[in-house]
Amino acid sequence: MKTIEPLDNETELQKYMDFSKFVHLLDSNKLFLSKTSNFEDNLEGGLTPTFSFIKNGSAAALNQLIDAWPSASPLTPEEKLEKKKREKAYEQSEKDRTISTAFGEFPASDHDFNHLYQKHTEWIDVSCWHANDSESMAMWKIYGGGINSVCIISSVEKLSAAIIKPNNKEITISKIHYIDHENGHFKNEHPLSPLLHKSKFYTSENEVRLIAYNPNEKILEERKKDDVGTLLEVDLNTLIIEVRVAPDAPNWFFELVRSITQDKYGLKVEVNKSKINRYQVSFG
Repeated sequence: MKTIEPLDNETELQKYMDFSKFVHLLDSNKLFLSKTSNFEDNLEGGLTPTFSFIKNGSAAALNQLIDAWPSASPLTPEEKLEKKKREKAYEQSEKDRTISTAFGEFPASDHDFNHLYQKHTEWIDVSCWHANDSESMAMWKIYGGGINSVCIISSVEKLSAAIIKPNNKEITISKIHYIDHENGHFKNEHPLSPLLHKSKFYTSENEVRLIAYNPNEKILEERKKDDVGTLLEVDLNTLIIEVRVAPDAPNWFFELVRSITQDKYGLKVEVNKSKINRYQVSFG
């Protein structure tokens, strides 16, 4: 398991889901990672102007343009020679320039920069976790989807240790940075940077992202329509610290979750009701 930036192993991670997804996790012992092109955020995997300017060759071209600008005073023979050398070096560097991606190097002369990075969202799969030491009502409503939902409590250390890595996949865990894509810039330099940053409108998600991809994938090809993500085998007793049941769930649903988790699937984890609404306040 790779980490792009340091993460505190004790950071609590929460994953909210409906009951059917929870049962699928228990029954399959596999964690689903969705391809990022399926997400509703239109800026998912989006580039910033600064990133594009540097990576697509525009910065080098501007530097060469400035260098080629006529001098205010005549150049000496030595200066002319040096300028000519720089011109040839730039021309050669443009011929040799490649686009560096998580899937290898691509000749810049044969590939469109923006198209290559757009293809990343088709071939990189992620599982989103909410980093918080208390529950979030917003996360319950958005990702739980109703009263019959659960929240899995884990941690950075537990999630990392629970993954059984397949041979053909790179597995990475990273926190997400929230930025203004129009005026901001990426907080780190990495081939996966576009997928480690989200629109600032999603700041409340406070996301830690588990990422899986095959670095040898032929990303210019089309992914099959029914191939919507990756299933990673996990050790559930390592992954899950606690299961919490939705705040307004009826008692029968709580007992059902407890029975399925502990009795049917034999997990040695706590099953509790949500801490939200657990305590009643008396007014007089």
